[in-house]
Amino acid sequence: MAEYVDGVNPKLLKWARERSGYSVEAAAKTLSKNTSFIAECESGNSALTYAQLETLADKYKRPVAIFFFPEPPEEENIAKNLALRSSDIDQLEPRIHILLRHAYARQLSLMELNLGNNPSENKIFVDIHAQLNDSPIELAKQTRVYLNISVAEQTGWSNPTEALENWRECIQEKGVFVFKDAFKDNSVDGFCLVHDVFPVIYLNNSRPAVRQIFTLFHELAHLLLGKNGITRDTNPTGEKIETFCNQFAAEFLVPSDNLESHLKFPDYDDDTVEKLASIYKVSRPVILLKLVDKGILTYQDYLHKIKGWTALYESHKDQKTEDESPGGGSYYNTQTAYLGKRYMELAFSSFYQGKCSIEQLAEHLNVKVKNLSGLEDCLLNKAVRK
Repeated sequence: MAEYVDGVNPKLLKWARERSGYSVEAAAKTLSKNTSFIAECESGNSALTYAQLETLADKYKRPVAIFFFPEPPEEENIAKNLALRSSDIDQLEPRIHILLRHAYARQLSLMELNLGNNPSENKIFVDIHAQLNDSPIELAKQTRVYLNISVAEQTGWSNPTEALENWRECIQEKGVFVFKDAFKDNSVDGFCLVHDVFPVIYLNNSRPAVRQIFTLFHELAHLLLGKNGITRDTNPTGEKIETFCNQFAAEFLVPSDNLESHLKFPDYDDDTVEKLASIYKVSRPVILLKLVDKGILTYQDYLHKIKGWTALYESHKDQKTEDESPGGGSYYNTQTAYLGKRYMELAFSSFYQGKCSIEQLAEHLNVKVKNLSGLEDCLLNKAVRK
């Protein structure tokens, strides 16, 4: 007969579930129980077996020991700092709540690894400050000069994947660390967390490279405004800060004066939009918005094309066969892409200088100790290939 665990704090069960974004129904499903069982455990009227407690701890991504604390630990509720309404926070998938905690942990790791100092000589979030009543167009021009990447260099990159990595490295050189992960929720493209020393941006690696590029600069605009941000499909289009960040990203990636030199087409059909998008390594919707701004297309044209492309994408997605489904890929390559070369080099350097133990290194990189050598080999191989 299963033994029940004594000493579990019911308040911690509820706190951990809510902070992870899970409903009572989701928690109950995890244990193959009904909702009343979870409610009774969280009120202290029922007890859990150790196996059930471990299952919930894994679900909420918390150590088992935390459920025996007398009070919830002091922990910033990051989701509430994203300038979202409570109803919007409730709609975030649990995976996003967990990634927000990861992002906060990354900031703490960066503080520890760098002894509280950002290693970048020039920091964009220090040197450039913006207000919502500023011109996003002028801010985009100022930022491009600061990053020192010309349009000629940008258009010379071979493909969007190369462009994304170059933009990522360029921004990281200026003090903003950029991480990736599989959000498992395509309604969220990315988010950013402000910080006096180590602001971070997270990108949804499941999205196309061109989408990630736009999100990268949308979130950068949030950081220049000094505001936490999250990019979602359901963000209100009329919200001033989202409009500002979208305008900034579009102007930065496709400068209006440069675009003018390419507007020599007799017709702006899908093929033309694709050609323009290919030049700047951006998505087709970005080009559409620029064409609307210039009066070449109407906003109704924009909506019509987006609707058509979405329907085409959905039909192709439904037609995929098992043979067409993508494979898993290398664990180490994936982790290297998520963490980024700059952050990994910083962590390994700290370890070899004796500033952190091997267990701390594994914690900073969010991997098991046994996987550290494989991860380092992957990092070194990428460095050699470059």
